[in-house]
Amino acid sequence: MIEYSEEEISLAFEHFVVSAQKIVDNYLQTNFPTLPNQRVFVKGGSVYWKLLREDVIEDGETRFARGGYIHAFVRKRDGAIFMPASRKAPQTKGKSAIRAYVTDEWAASVLTPHGVCYAR
Repeated sequence: MIEYSEEEISLAFEHFVVSAQKIVDNYLQTNFPTLPNQRVFVKGGSVYWKLLREDVIEDGETRFARGGYIHAFVRKRDGAIFMPASRKAPQTKGKSAIRAYVTDEWAASVLTPHGVCYAR
């Protein structure tokens, strides 16, 4: 396995987040154009980055967010992508716990508009 620096993992993660937002935007615009937009954002912890989605509602001049869906967890140390097991922790048990790494050029292919896909 190739070792990546923290900076390379961080840059790949930023690209991964942008890809996740594009997937969500495309899905909503194609299938549900009247629903509110969703924003993909990151909450950082000591071990994992947590990708979340929330509805963004504009009411006249006021813009607010509602809800919150866990999209994925990414381990900071090596960029491993995990499905959520709960709102607070990733699914780390089993042979197929790691779905991909953010440094893989095909990392975005493990994403769906609803989160990380199940292992095949």
